Amino acid sequence: MDMVFFPFSHVDQHQRRALTTVFPNFQYLSLTADLPENSPMKPLVEKKAASPVFTSRTRLGQVESQVAAWLDWAALHKGNQRNLKSLVAGGPYFMDDAGPGAIQSELRARIRQDVSDNIDNPPPADPLLFLKIAQITDAHNAAIDAELAGLEKKRAALFSDLKGDLDEIVPDKAQVRFRDPGLSMTGARIRAWAACAREEKVFAGEGPVVLITTSSAVFDFLGSISSQFINALDIGYIKVHEDGCARRPEWQNHFLDILEKIVTDQYSENNVQMPADLLPAMDDCSRSARLQVGIFSGLALENHTGLPGRRHVVCRVAVKA
Repeated sequence: MDMVFFPFSHVDQHQRRALTTVFPNFQYLSLTADLPENSPMKPLVEKKAASPVFTSRTRLGQVESQVAAWLDWAALHKGNQRNLKSLVAGGPYFMDDAGPGAIQSELRARIRQDVSDNIDNPPPADPLLFLKIAQITDAHNAAIDAELAGLEKKRAALFSDLKGDLDEIVPDKAQVRFRDPGLSMTGARIRAWAACAREEKVFAGEGPVVLITTSSAVFDFLGSISSQFINALDIGYIKVHEDGCARRPEWQNHFLDILEKIVTDQYSENNVQMPADLLPAMDDCSRSARLQVGIFSGLALENHTGLPGRRHVVCRVAVKA
């Protein structure tokens, strides 16, 4: 049974913590031909907590120049869209279907679409190109969120030192929130990710594949386009083990056993409460996890994934300290 993170290729710090808390190992689409030396995923890969699915150099070569051109265009014309016509007037800029202008226009058009997404819309011309740009955008947004979270923690610490008798006015802990990247272009992300995953043979193995996500938006979107949905497991926040806890592997194996029963149809549709064998942590660990497992199927879902006649087991995880 393979646990595959989707539909994102960038795995930020918040997502890494959630995934490694619940799963002993997970796969992810790296959109690189090898593991970069400075990749934040490298420690997890070396510990075999994460397994990258690499992309062929040939395919990367087909899109990297287009991505670089689009980034150059975005940097050059940032904040100057009103004068775009005058900047490119008389030039062949928009004549090349593979150029940054066409890419930028397509992305802007997709952003204007309703969040629910029209399932009849075709996927991007090159799903790898779309996914690469989405990866860059997600990484940029995650960096901003991390910086804001650091500032919020410093602010909370400062108020904690100065508050005196203001306990009821000033909160003790920083209110840190992380954006859900799945809220942006949800359907297009799923189609592009699934196309790249099929290309890299993610679904070609003999064993079942469980898709795991940290995105509520993605999980809800799958439910909205599926003609059949079974809420096989739904557990509110329960106490789980933290990094370095000796009991973490045992707890994770218990959860994998439950997933395997769900995948092999050894579940009850009415059993949406916490199973007796998935006990919360009973030690000094303070981390908690939200776990939901759904079984999705239907024609619209098949159109998004390109896998006819296949149902999908999807596990949504969320972790908080």
